[in-house]
Amino acid sequence: MPHDHKYTIADDKAVQVLLDKMVGGGTRQRRREKLLKALDEASRHYENSSQKERQAFFHGLLTGYAVAFKLW
Repeated sequence: MPHDHKYTIADDKAVQVLLDKMVGGGTRQRRREKLLKALDEASRHYENSSQKERQAFFHGLLTGYAVAFKLW
């Protein structure tokens, strides 16, 4: 999906786009449910984190997205 926003590390909009993509796909229900539970918990912690923690979260989210993409 094209967008006009330039994403940066720990950018709130970039994090939201990745979360939306991860929630939107997948066919293996049990794995997906575990992933959604972990994403929900992580996204709640993201709101109250420091800039350094947000950068680590974003890096982990990108890595998780790449792994999940391979599994789907």
